[in-house]
Amino acid sequence: MEEVILVIDDNPLLLATLGEALSTEHTSPVLATGADALQKMQRGMTPDVIVIDLDMRDGCALLAQLECAMEDVVPVVALSSEPRRLLEAGVADAVVMKPFEVGQLRRCVHGACERPRGAL
Repeated sequence: MEEVILVIDDNPLLLATLGEALSTEHTSPVLATGADALQKMQRGMTPDVIVIDLDMRDGCALLAQLECAMEDVVPVVALSSEPRRLLEAGVADAVVMKPFEVGQLRRCVHGACERPRGAL
């Protein structure tokens, strides 16, 4: 069964890179800007995990909006180069500091996907 990963960033190059890094035979990344991601969630999309770059403009605010739009508990992997942003987010289940290695990100996402829904 493929795991759906909602990958959110406002930098097209980083978004494409994250999508490529997270694409495997068992995972299907859905790439979105902040506004697109919020729209998808409000329309009922329920990914298995969300990967969000908090360094994008209003990243923490967007994460709070996404949390409000979620019908089910969805694990969140937050990326940032600033520890302060990761603390502000507060709702992330896993954090990855930039710069990071692809393997580290994959392990965090895989771990988040392995948790049963509602177990967070």
